[in-house]
Amino acid sequence: MYIPKSRIQTNLYTAGDEYVIEGGADSYIGYYYKTYDGKFFTGKNPDDKPNYSLVTLVSPKKNNSESNILNNGLFSSQGNFIYIDTLEDENITYSQLKSIPLNLVYYSPQLFIPSPIEQDYKLGEFQRYFCKKRNEFSYLEISKSDYDKIVKKDSTIDFNLWFPFSIPWSLTGDVNKVGQTNKNIVLLQIDKNKLYGFNKYLKEDYLKYYKV
Repeated sequence: MYIPKSRIQTNLYTAGDEYVIEGGADSYIGYYYKTYDGKFFTGKNPDDKPNYSLVTLVSPKKNNSESNILNNGLFSSQGNFIYIDTLEDENITYSQLKSIPLNLVYYSPQLFIPSPIEQDYKLGEFQRYFCKKRNEFSYLEISKSDYDKIVKKDSTIDFNLWFPFSIPWSLTGDVNKVGQTNKNIVLLQIDKNKLYGFNKYLKEDYLKYYKV
């Protein structure tokens, strides 16, 4: 939907402790913009991709009631309770409220936006980590930590629901070769693991993070 520039506040910046990317847990640091209807998105403006939706960061100290905890990410799945935020105090509180053993409370993988470092650019590539819901074509870019936990079937994460995979991502070199290399790798993964729609999740941006 097109929104006139006059109805958008652009080039806003947050140093953290204000917003998180919707579906994630870590505090967002960087540029964002605000639309006339009070919504926030990453990027200096709508043309500065990607534009992830931002939600207000909730302090764990504020949430001591069952209703507040539920509103911030707890839900049940086949009798188990999955905690999809990283607010440990709430985790314990909810377990006490419902008399649920803490070993039945586990995390869902969190959205992670990588940031290649100088060493990655010297090497010319870095590794990106993803997971796919086993029962649907829904994808999520995740941290190496969450990826490793799913691979190792760590009991603290919901590994049963997600299929983990990773891909090498080219960062430097001839622009056409870099774009084609990344595209080929994505298409190979789609064919190998039946990851239909994964290229659309990436918005087919095969030059993302590219640097001359």
